[in-house]
Amino acid sequence: MISRFRIKTTGMIAAAVLLQSPAAVGDIGDPPPAAAADVRIHPAAWRRENPPRIAVAEAAATMLDGRGILLGGFTADLRATPAVQVRDPRRGWEPVGCSLLVPRASATVVALDDDRLLVIGGWTGRLPTERTWLANSEICEPLRPQNRRVIPVPFILTDPDGLEGHSATRLADGRVLLVHRDEMSIFDPANERWSVPSPLRTMRRHAAVAVVSEHVVIVAGGQVDPTASGIETIDIPPRGSAAPAPKSMAWTTAHLPALRDSTLITIATGRVLLVGGELDGESERRTWILDSSTQTVTAGPLLPIEGGIADASLRRSGSGILVVGGERRTAGRPSPASGGAIIRLGRSSIWRLPAATTVSIRPAILELPMGIEKIGGYRFDFDGEDRRRAKVFDGAESLRLVPVVIAD
Repeated sequence: MISRFRIKTTGMIAAAVLLQSPAAVGDIGDPPPAAAADVRIHPAAWRRENPPRIAVAEAAATMLDGRGILLGGFTADLRATPAVQVRDPRRGWEPVGCSLLVPRASATVVALDDDRLLVIGGWTGRLPTERTWLANSEICEPLRPQNRRVIPVPFILTDPDGLEGHSATRLADGRVLLVHRDEMSIFDPANERWSVPSPLRTMRRHAAVAVVSEHVVIVAGGQVDPTASGIETIDIPPRGSAAPAPKSMAWTTAHLPALRDSTLITIATGRVLLVGGELDGESERRTWILDSSTQTVTAGPLLPIEGGIADASLRRSGSGILVVGGERRTAGRPSPASGGAIIRLGRSSIWRLPAATTVSIRPAILELPMGIEKIGGYRFDFDGEDRRRAKVFDGAESLRLVPVVIAD
């Protein structure tokens, strides 16, 4: 565990060596003040890595039985691709030998076991005018390319937005909760079916979700009506045919702004940290701590990220919560985030991360056995004919943290 006071660097190790399992939910300290008093530059480094075979932006990323997986995304011609790219821990990125049934970018991926991936939503077509939002999900088995199947989602969607703005998370028992607008459904890997939809208390788009205990999920932000409840708790019944439907309860005494694209991470049983997001077109520097046992919201530390951050990736590390990826938004328009951070709740302090060598919007963030890797993404090319064409970045970088040894 990294702590503070006397600081010595002891050489370079990969960030993932410091990462704890997301399933481990240990208390990491009391809530800090709204602005942390101690902000330092972390002695970290970015290192170039071999890129995947196909350069992509808005790809979904996950680990599967020790392999890094990139699914879909859009390529240099701004078209969504069905390519499934696999990184072997010894041989690196392999030739593309598997594909999705439908080309998808900006999808959600959840690993069901060592073989299967559930891929939800996203869009297909070509930017900027030929994009179609998808309303289905599919099962992908990267090592068994022939085993692909579409899994219909049970929501009745009558407009062209499909599942745009949905949120999903893996439950403690391996099932997957999908939240979209004012409905939710649970996918059971045992029979590969979605449950009959159940209602949410509030209409939401681009909300954040996190599991806070074995059968409890918090849904925060994304409320379409700013006067509606910003947070609700979902009680998930145990798996079984006789189990009742999941039930939602709105928080009536706690206030949370109508944030889009915030990110949640569990910090203790019943407690989550909400980071950044977009409010009225502008990305946020604020964080909040939500306690489901008391239904209270308290201010967390202010992020040392100029212009704020939306849609960030959060990881638990030995030194706190790692905040990477994401983007800055101004008047609703995206640009690369000005950096990342490590939030140290227990000590009311924050590390500021150094800027990456290259910056891009919506890269894939992949947690590998040897580090955290930022892959691809896009940036605007102002020198092109239209002066604002999205240009896909064809590189990859891993963030490496210098271990810090502290003596009290």
